[in-house]
Amino acid sequence: MAGSDQHTSPSTRVPRPLPPAAATSAGGWPAVLAVASAVFTVTATETMPIGLLPEMAADLRVSEGTIGLTVTLYGVFAGLLAPVLTAATRRLDRKRLLIVILAVFVAGNVLTATATNCTWLMLVRLLVGFIHGVLWAIVASIAVRLVPANLSVRATAVVFSGISLASVIGVPLGTMVGQWLNWRAAFWGLAVCSALALGATAVLMPAMPPRGGVFLSDLPRLLRRGNLRAALAVTAVVVIAHYAAYTYVTPFLLRNVGLAPGMIGSLLLCFGVAGVAGNFLAGAVIGRMTLRTVVIGLIAGTGVSLALLLAAGTWQPGAVAFLLSWGIAYSALPVALQTLIFRSVPHAREAATSLYVLSFNVSIALGALAGSVALDRSGPSMVMTTAVALCAVALLLATFLRREECGA
Repeated sequence: MAGSDQHTSPSTRVPRPLPPAAATSAGGWPAVLAVASAVFTVTATETMPIGLLPEMAADLRVSEGTIGLTVTLYGVFAGLLAPVLTAATRRLDRKRLLIVILAVFVAGNVLTATATNCTWLMLVRLLVGFIHGVLWAIVASIAVRLVPANLSVRATAVVFSGISLASVIGVPLGTMVGQWLNWRAAFWGLAVCSALALGATAVLMPAMPPRGGVFLSDLPRLLRRGNLRAALAVTAVVVIAHYAAYTYVTPFLLRNVGLAPGMIGSLLLCFGVAGVAGNFLAGAVIGRMTLRTVVIGLIAGTGVSLALLLAAGTWQPGAVAFLLSWGIAYSALPVALQTLIFRSVPHAREAATSLYVLSFNVSIALGALAGSVALDRSGPSMVMTTAVALCAVALLLATFLRREECGA
């Protein structure tokens, strides 16, 4: 990640510079942890249906593929509206904006827990997805402002560990609660987590005036940067691959591997633990080798793991091992890709990140949609086959990244 944390827009419409005192990092590691808690609750909200597909589908009397589309709707709105809403909120203090976002998540999880039919559920997910993209557009740039510049990659890794911790705690625990009680109890729990994250942010995070600004007219200019285009393309394809497989990993493990339903929550927990390891692995290796090499290696690791998981069949020990290696490899990618975006356009981080959020979240939607089609038409094996093929495409695209723009 670049040493400076200035976020000036490439546009000539640059806001008045901050005074020197405000340019220094503030908040420190407690504030970084508060932001990580926000990332945790947002990610858990987004992915919770993955572990509860059978229970939600049975209760609402729809197919598992239809429930999977709640992830699709969420991702579409989060991605498409990220640049628009980031531009619309460019003058808001980042602390206040994050508090508003978390308040929406509290309400959204309460409304999800009380949904009486699939239409209600879809509308609520649409509402929450509406605000979700703004958080992803600002969270990484917030993290690097809370600590000294030389600790920016580590701060990014800590904040993004909220993604992996959501897999470790959120989805598996929600799956267990859904099996023991019902799926609604899992979303009531998420409402409480969202409220706690809101409180931590309000207490621990300092006031944070916006730096630079995101103007929609600037985005086409940013896309002229070849390395940014390549980074966004790699992000899109590898995320589609992952979510095509992960959204429907529960049916695959039940039907193809032959695991007992009671084991799914524990395995998703192990997947999340592997993801935390992968997240901090990325923070350790970035800077020790070229970022291009790191990205290529992680994509290759993800694709090979998925291929071996598919090939393992009913060999359960092997399937578990390959599931964990998939978790390690993929969960390291968000840190590496976000750092790649920052290095590709160091002068316009929030603007570039809004495009990254668009690419990432729309790709979540497309992945869930591709997985839904494959599951409903051909079964779980085709879901994994599709994911492996997409990883191969992402690996090819990653070779177009320019080594000199990726940094050491």
